[in-house]
Amino acid sequence: MPVNRRRPGQPRLPLLIPAVTEQVGAPGDPELGEAQNLSPSGVALRLEKALAPGAAVRVTLRLRRRPPLTLLGTVLWVRPHPDLPGWALGIRFDAELPGELVAEIGDEEHPPWVAPPE
Repeated sequence: MPVNRRRPGQPRLPLLIPAVTEQVGAPGDPELGEAQNLSPSGVALRLEKALAPGAAVRVTLRLRRRPPLTLLGTVLWVRPHPDLPGWALGIRFDAELPGELVAEIGDEEHPPWVAPPE
């Protein structure tokens, strides 16, 4: 299954956003990674550690121009990342995001993403 999988006709916006992913109801530290694309129904993530398909997750996107956005969802698929070390995961959100919000985030976070100075 390709990394950019989404429902037919649904826009997928490429981006590069730091993301914190936690498995809901499971012990363990949150996984730091990055969101690589976003649609109203889900997100593709790159993580160092694979999570099991079907796992309930909480994904917090660390946006540059907005407060962090936390979303609940389910892991749909997991595979070795085709371009980078780690894993590619497809997450379907429990509730769809408004298309306008996804478009605004895409405009603000479109690659090339540059980390703010620390």
